[in-house]
Amino acid sequence: MKPQHIQVLVAIAEHGSLRAAARSLGKSQPALTQSLKQAEEELGIALFYRTSRGVELTEIGERVLGRARSITAEIARLEDEVAQLRGEQVGAVSVCLSPLAAVRIMPRALTLFRKTHPNIEVRLSSGLFPGALKPLREGSTDLIIGPAPPNDMARNITVEHLIDTPINVITAANSPLLQARSLGELTDAQWIMIGAPTGPGDIFHQPFIDNGFTPPKALTTSDSYFGALSLVESLGALCTFPSLLLKVMSNSWKIAPIPIREEIPPLRISLMTRAGHPLTPAADKLAMCIRRQIGSM
Repeated sequence: MKPQHIQVLVAIAEHGSLRAAARSLGKSQPALTQSLKQAEEELGIALFYRTSRGVELTEIGERVLGRARSITAEIARLEDEVAQLRGEQVGAVSVCLSPLAAVRIMPRALTLFRKTHPNIEVRLSSGLFPGALKPLREGSTDLIIGPAPPNDMARNITVEHLIDTPINVITAANSPLLQARSLGELTDAQWIMIGAPTGPGDIFHQPFIDNGFTPPKALTTSDSYFGALSLVESLGALCTFPSLLLKVMSNSWKIAPIPIREEIPPLRISLMTRAGHPLTPAADKLAMCIRRQIGSM
């Protein structure tokens, strides 16, 4: 595929229609259609199929798009790196943060970063594995700060350990479940899972099994920490929560940890980057500021 074909593919996928993609690239729709046709002929496959709502990627098109996004991200990163090596304050760093990182790590790290890079754009997003890993692999995210994924999810990702945080089981500050002293007393409680079942919010299952208890079923999941805390506070529901974040959140939310005697393994917070893809000077500096902040915690 030629560079212009890659640009066209990404634009169509992001905008969902040929007309919108052509407008974003400043091209005519017939010219864009011709570029797409050339790309599909070179690859010998269909990348999109038409629907009543526009166009959608084929299964193979999804795979090609991942590569295309990675290529376009690397080109942009190359341009940023050369400019930064010339001493110019240009470009951007994209960082995906877990809630703990957003509250306890990033504010101070960003303050340090701004002392030397006042004009570099920093784009912050939120997420946990597994969902946060795809943008990192595709190059649209430079850094992830959050719970370390299992080894089988960390393909092509460099995982640098930063800090461990103990894990609490929390409930409403007025909940009778605060009298519990064992996980076995919490099997039938209403549990909230933060994030996907394969993510860090699922860590409460194994301690139940390890201690001979039937693990509870979390029938409610929340991609939002604030959404989960609202349910915990108002319904007296339960969820696991990092203690390094609980100290801050308990000032604003009526929540409290349950003093169970069984231990839940601590959550390992890590800095993640794409393996084999060096950071730009600006991204590398921000990573150094993150490490400095961890050293002061």
